[in-house]
Amino acid sequence: MINNVLVRSEFVATAGLVACASALVYLLVKGYRARLTFYRLRKQGMPMPPWHPILGHLLAVPPIMKTLPEDTQQPDAFEALCRVNEKKDADSIIYVDMWPFSDPLMVICSPVPAMQACQEYDLPKPPVLHAFFNPIAGGENLFTMNGPEWKRSRALFNSGFSASYILQQTSHVIDEAKIYVEILREHARAGRMFSLDDVTCWYMMDVIGATTLDSRLHSQRQFNPLASALRRQIRWHVLDNEWNLIVRWNRARPFVQWYNSYQMNNYIARELEKRYAEWTKDEETPSLRSIIHLVLAGYMAQQKNKPRPKKLDPAFRDWATVQIRLFLFAGHDSTSSTICYCFYLLQCHPEAMAKIRAEHDAVFGTDITETANQMREQPHLLNQLPYTTAVIKESLRLFPPASAMRGGEPGVYFQDNKGNKYPTEGTNIWVLHSAVQRNPKYWPSPTKFIPERWLVEPGNPLYPVKGGWRPFEHGP
Repeated sequence: MINNVLVRSEFVATAGLVACASALVYLLVKGYRARLTFYRLRKQGMPMPPWHPILGHLLAVPPIMKTLPEDTQQPDAFEALCRVNEKKDADSIIYVDMWPFSDPLMVICSPVPAMQACQEYDLPKPPVLHAFFNPIAGGENLFTMNGPEWKRSRALFNSGFSASYILQQTSHVIDEAKIYVEILREHARAGRMFSLDDVTCWYMMDVIGATTLDSRLHSQRQFNPLASALRRQIRWHVLDNEWNLIVRWNRARPFVQWYNSYQMNNYIARELEKRYAEWTKDEETPSLRSIIHLVLAGYMAQQKNKPRPKKLDPAFRDWATVQIRLFLFAGHDSTSSTICYCFYLLQCHPEAMAKIRAEHDAVFGTDITETANQMREQPHLLNQLPYTTAVIKESLRLFPPASAMRGGEPGVYFQDNKGNKYPTEGTNIWVLHSAVQRNPKYWPSPTKFIPERWLVEPGNPLYPVKGGWRPFEHGP
């Protein structure tokens, strides 16, 4: 018996050594390939920071970070890195070697190569996006799909992105905005500092919940399991480039993320089954007033001329749950940050605040107690606010909520405005929206808040360059 125990122990030890050796070999091979890629790129004269054959560009980032505020976000650091190392007379593109924290990067900071990456070439979304979005959405989603699968899924939601559909959601927005304003007034009366971002996130959580699920979450005032689980999931989310190893490899994270996913999936599945049961009772198709209705309409179209099952197909329900989780995340996160930046910029520019108030008075009148009713009854009035729209677009230009990522492929080269060619093979192509939209080569006074640039005619120096404004990206 003792011999058996010893044999098993030796087997376990041997298996462990083999596993460790295999992992080490894998890391060494992957690291060698990453460094070899950049060795070849440097030999070709491609723009990049000073490169080390062993450490890559890991030594290039800290000096840049020292010149920036302590809480600077990563896109701003890479924008600064690009400005220092780009070709001065050409479009802004640099290569960055941050392995083992990320795969080889091609960082794009100019409109022309950005359009090539996301519109001209049908480049796939890289695996790094799957790793980022999987804890949030729970599976393959619109942000990670490629090719025909993306086109089929995107077509299902097309009407949900139309201007007329968005105007139909005005009542939902007003219902939640009234609570949001009440909460802001309560904080103002209390006279204490509070997190505007936190309050605004819960507000947008309720708005997106209503427009996605056609039901109110009430998370601004009380606990809601879906909203709370999603907000927790975001707090526990870790980026692939996290440098703090304690944070990066927190052993509790997988368990917390599993529990949050369980809560979200159960809540959304119940809503899907509830709406499906309502649809099966009616001969006529209900109005497509929310994302959940668009999803079910697509399912019902697939079931046309077939007996209607009593319950949703489990595979379809799981797919729909993933897409709804994505809408809840992307919709509330990007909009809440934009609202906060709008408030900040208007506070910093009282002349813009005065113009926006004058426009609102001209369209809605000076009695603010009637404004909500006016918007409910005449939502088209929201289309008569050009300066307000310009303020929002300028806020999105200065502080875009995200960036875009594509995967490079063999034989695909980007060409800049000087005819220089840049290979994409073996790289993740990072279209850095903040850098593109604040690039001094294409934007006059790029860091200044100038809403008027969205109101001028073509030919005016302030008129935005083609492809330069892309906060929500173009193409697949």
